[in-house]
Amino acid sequence: MQTYGVTLFYSTHEAMKAEKLAKEAQLKVRIIPTPEKIHASCGFSLKFELAEEGQLRELLKEGNVKSEGFYHVTRVGLKTDYELREDL
Repeated sequence: MQTYGVTLFYSTHEAMKAEKLAKEAQLKVRIIPTPEKIHASCGFSLKFELAEEGQLRELLKEGNVKSEGFYHVTRVGLKTDYELREDL
């Protein structure tokens, strides 16, 4: 089983800005294509480690980067589930 987080953005510019800020803060992130199962305005998302989600959210807030949503992803074999996280 693999778990990780994905955050979506309204534009490619926002996704790239988020990646730059996160990498400067030494968070383990990378740009990925937005998963087909999730609808988003932008074709790019940011994959991150769940343990770093709090730091990433704070960093994006401080950097005035607007996220379209945070998801927790669970992957077991070929099955992948996405859970929108509104409580964090």
